[in-house]
Amino acid sequence: MWRHRHGAVLAAVVALMVGAWVAQSAPRPLLWVAAAVAVAALSWWAVGRVRRTRERRALARTDLSELDLMSGTEFEEYVAGLMRVHGYTAVIVVGGADDGGADITARSPGGSEVVVQCKRWRHPVPPNDVRAFIGILNSSFEGYQGIFVASNGFTEAAAREGAEHMVLVDRDGLARWMGGVEVPEPPRA
Repeated sequence: MWRHRHGAVLAAVVALMVGAWVAQSAPRPLLWVAAAVAVAALSWWAVGRVRRTRERRALARTDLSELDLMSGTEFEEYVAGLMRVHGYTAVIVVGGADDGGADITARSPGGSEVVVQCKRWRHPVPPNDVRAFIGILNSSFEGYQGIFVASNGFTEAAAREGAEHMVLVDRDGLARWMGGVEVPEPPRA
């Protein structure tokens, strides 16, 4: 991804430089500069479109059994990809040792600021982890809507704890999201 983004920037700079060079000797310099800007913008759009298409195809080929084989970081990247493909913008994977309890931040299709917690565990998420995420939502990410994605769901107690505070995406919900049937979106604040 880094390579493609910087390649598009390089293509835009080269197109502008060629346009400026041609504009010096051309009878209509503004026309050449406008053409160079249009080529640069089209290149930028095409690279983004190719990247999104590749990501969409890769996501479509993944099934639930493959999620169980992913590392926690791979699962976070996968969920971020699902978000991008289904209309979320400004998706940033922030997970890691110093993530402050958030794995992903984004803007929902409805415009809400969203923070996501991802757990790719072999067992359901217990209530303590849901309570910890509620605390994070009320302190570090005040004003954000929460989405908690758990590859193996939540215990009954955890589901009760989180139901009023965030969107909970269990294994079945994740399968529906992967299929494009039901995209989780928090209510507008």
